[in-house]
This record gives sequence, structure tokens and C-alpha cells, in this order.
Amino acid sequence: MHPLIARFIDLPAALLALEKEAGETTLDSDEAALIAAAVAFPKARGSVLKARGAKSPSSEAQQQLIVLATRAAALRIAVDPVLGPRVTSAKAALQAEGASASAADDLIAQAVLEEAFGYAEDPEVFDAEYLAETLDSLVHLAKVSQEKLDDWLEAFARGGSAGDRALRLKVAEVLLESAWSEGPQPITPEHLDDAIEQLADTVAESEFTRAAQTLSQFLGFLAQQHVVGSQRKTRLEQVLTSATARGAESEDDDAEAGEDDDE
Repeated sequence: MHPLIARFIDLPAALLALEKEAGETTLDSDEAALIAAAVAFPKARGSVLKARGAKSPSSEAQQQLIVLATRAAALRIAVDPVLGPRVTSAKAALQAEGASASAADDLIAQAVLEEAFGYAEDPEVFDAEYLAETLDSLVHLAKVSQEKLDDWLEAFARGGSAGDRALRLKVAEVLLESAWSEGPQPITPEHLDDAIEQLADTVAESEFTRAAQTLSQFLGFLAQQHVVGSQRKTRLEQVLTSATARGAESEDDDAEAGEDDDE
């Protein structure tokens, strides 16, 4: 996670910074960013300040603290020499396609939040390369129109044998409904888990392994369209492999239980 988030998800450290005044000469860059985020999100600031002196902060205070820390980190990233230009390009592309400035900022913050908490990686390590890849993908995601999406679905469905087209189309539609029902955005493990659950409920048990393989193929197809980066694809495939293995174990357990019942 970004060092600023690691620093300020500690409530006492965040409170110490928030109690300072904007413009103080003693503010460091991270503190200034946190205060700027607090000004932009007064509700979050109020929730965090209410936790002052509490033996155990409420879940609401903890969530709002993450909001402030994430938004503050996004401000720092926007002026980073490597990541800053990517933020600028992503926001420009999103706004050029009709997104509001606040909606573009939300997607940037979402990318920062995912890098910090989205995977079981070492939280003390800031994976700037992964975040850079996500920011780059936002430029391509911004340009995904319904017409382009329809073309992709048709191309993917026709990319297999005639007998597989219905399954390929279904798998693609299930994943995109899970991930893009509110508009194109980076596909996360949560989106993939939701798609896997839907497929497990809607395809025949004998077809689930093929559906999971098709899901992996569709991730590869989306990577070719530059809306899923190579690092994200690798991480999502690891999630898919793990989920498929759990499904196979569950099927084996059910089969064994059936054999026991027969005896």
C-alpha cells in the first residue's frame, strides 16, 4: 500500500495530522494531503474526529479513515513523477468520454484502494508498477462503448468452435455484468468471484470446468483489448485457479457422500 495510507490508517497518527491547520509551515507533504482530503470530504473528517479519545473506534470511523487516507494518497500520486502523468492521462481520457471530474477521481481513488487492500500482498510494499498498469488501463476502459462491447462479445463467442459459442457468450456476459454493470472499470477478484458463483449456479455441474476455462480465455481476450493488464490478468487467473480447485474438491466430497449413502 502507498506509504501515506500505511501511515494514516493508524488513528492516533491521523488525528494528530487532522488537528493541525491547513497552511501550517510545519506540515509535511503527507499531512498536507490528508488535510486537503479532509476539506474535500467533511463527512469522513467528522467521523474520524468523533473517534478521538474512544477506546475502540467504530467501524464507521475506521472506514472513513480509509477514505481520507486513500484520497490523500491519490493526491500524492497525482504529483508523483512516474505515476502523476498516468493519473493525468486517465482523468483526461475519462472526462473526454463524458465522465465528470468527480467520477474520474473516484476511479483513480478506487485504483489506489485496490492496490492497498485488494490482494493478499505484503501491505508494507507499495506496488507502484501494478498501480501504474491499472491507471494505464483506465485510458482504454474510458473508450469502451456499447458498440465496441457488442463487437467484443460477438468476436469472443465466435472465437471457439460452433458448439462452444453459447457457453463462451454466456461466460463473457456473466463476467461483464458482474464487473461493468455500472460502467467499465478494472475487473477485481470480487467481480471474478461473483461471476464464478453465478456460473456455478447456472451451468450444469459437468460444464463448470469448461466454463472456468472459458472465463480464463475471456480474461486473455480482454487483455488483448488492453482493458486488463498483464499483472491483473495473472492475479485474476490465480483467483480463478483457486476457486476452480475448491469447486472440484466440493464435487469430490459430494460424490463421496453419495457413495456413503448408497452403502
